[in-house]
Amino acid sequence: MNLYTSKTEATAKQAFEAAKTGDESRVRSLIDHSFNIEDCDEEGNSLLHYAVMGKNVSLTTYLVEHCGMDPAWANQNMVTPYDLSKGTPIEEYFRTVCGFGLEECYRNPVLRGMHPDPSILRVGDDYYMVNSSFLYFPALPISHSKDLVHWKVIGYGVTDSKWAEEHLGSLEGGRGFWAPDISYHNGRFYICATLRQNDDAPYIQTQMVTSSQFPQGPYETPVIHDVLGIDPSIFTDDDGKRYMLLNRGARIMEISEDGKEILSEPTLIWYGYSGHAPEGPHLLKKDGYYYCFLAEGGTGKGHMITVSRSRNLYGPYEPCPFNPIMHQKDEMAAIQCCGHGKPVQTPDGRWFIAYLCSRFIDGQWGMLGRETCLDEIQWTSDGWPVINKGKGPSYMAALPYPYQGENGLSVEQGEAWLSPRTRDENRIRQEEDGSVWIRGDGMDLWEKGCRSLLLKCQPDFQFTMEFTMDIVEEETEFTSDAGVTLYYDENTYIKFGITRDMVFVSEYVDNAYVRTEQKPFFFQKSVTFRVETKGLNRSFYINNSYLWHWPDVTSICSEGLVKGKRFTGAMYGVYVNGSNLLCWRQHSEIQ
Repeated sequence: MNLYTSKTEATAKQAFEAAKTGDESRVRSLIDHSFNIEDCDEEGNSLLHYAVMGKNVSLTTYLVEHCGMDPAWANQNMVTPYDLSKGTPIEEYFRTVCGFGLEECYRNPVLRGMHPDPSILRVGDDYYMVNSSFLYFPALPISHSKDLVHWKVIGYGVTDSKWAEEHLGSLEGGRGFWAPDISYHNGRFYICATLRQNDDAPYIQTQMVTSSQFPQGPYETPVIHDVLGIDPSIFTDDDGKRYMLLNRGARIMEISEDGKEILSEPTLIWYGYSGHAPEGPHLLKKDGYYYCFLAEGGTGKGHMITVSRSRNLYGPYEPCPFNPIMHQKDEMAAIQCCGHGKPVQTPDGRWFIAYLCSRFIDGQWGMLGRETCLDEIQWTSDGWPVINKGKGPSYMAALPYPYQGENGLSVEQGEAWLSPRTRDENRIRQEEDGSVWIRGDGMDLWEKGCRSLLLKCQPDFQFTMEFTMDIVEEETEFTSDAGVTLYYDENTYIKFGITRDMVFVSEYVDNAYVRTEQKPFFFQKSVTFRVETKGLNRSFYINNSYLWHWPDVTSICSEGLVKGKRFTGAMYGVYVNGSNLLCWRQHSEIQ
């Protein structure tokens, strides 16, 4: 879809108004002579959205069957014409067109907030997924699902804080564990990932391998291979030999069965389809072919998934005639930057692919980082994979398994509290009731040594967080500043906190606090912080009293600063800057 220009604005407004009022003849005339069917309004509503608002079944049918408009195409708020049809005669028509009912579908992204670089695996009837964690600890979250749509974190690949301190403790924001892969072999689960070091390290890219008998862990102490490249994955051939793939393109090297030894030098088997930033290689063997899946085009709006195949492991590989098999061509679409996917087969022989995507505020601010989508793969008669019929990412699609929940749309998450780099167990304690205790270490959030904060991924563009903070009775003097934080990395964050006699909001960008609001406040034993989030807007409350509204928090978006590796997403959490011991209780997230 396209946002209409000033030249077409008058025609577009006429068409939208005619559709909304149900004036079918006027809409048809405008389509025949002047209206561009791909134009949409400022919020991304298409002509089909307006036709559904007008409840004109005949016009809706004309737009779908003669103009090719999609009932499942979403506007910028992720609302589809199908959603707007609920409770009207059009709903049943859309059910027939789409092949599923509103209560029988899931919505992309299936994992929202920062869940980039998904790698998926099925063992028996259970599905497992691992995502990048960068420098957050515990590292490499492992999620479990029974239906490919509802996921819950069950463990982490790296949980040893001493090991993490050695390998993550001095890293800059955006580095750490990149693009992991999960695989299964002879009764063990294997996770590999790139450990991206600082640029002054002897090896800026190293490859980590660890394994466990159980998908949730605990996992062994990782082995580090000093081999340059990113996005490792492990492939086991029919003869039992095991291989690791790395970028650029797909380079392959033989490894030992346990992944702890490299047995050959990396060999290029396919450089890719586009020639631009080929990475994220995955191998799949099916019907006598080796299929090589790549992520190409960079991680921005040119991102894509491509595939090739060969009868021989080392090639030559034949590119798919339908490449790229996943790419968002619609610049106005709510879901962008689709790529880096790995296929999985269901027990009944169907195929799906998990891949990353991005969503933007106002078309430019990627606050949430990269998220995880899911779509079905169909195989052509001559053996090529096609995703979502070549239409790009779906916004809503039929549930892979029969409907079982209330609406089939929610994502169950169980992420633990995360710490940048690692965690000082002597300063942080978690209780069974969900509360956490933090002893301040005297460091502010811009310091890489700071260990007195806990974070979670921002779950969506709109949500409310609320925490109550208490000081222990034994501490008679409050010497800290403490509160909640809206955090991207050590270079950009916002603190909403209190001191002994003040409440404040302060924004840190690059190397300094650039704006601050403050008011007198007398802290005694307990205080409740609430932050309401709507896109780029933040409203701050203390003890249910409104304080400030900030309409522009672009600094905690990936595009908010050009410095370092801005590959993560907005987080939120609690911190203590000082020496006090404070207890935090989180109230339920409201989305």
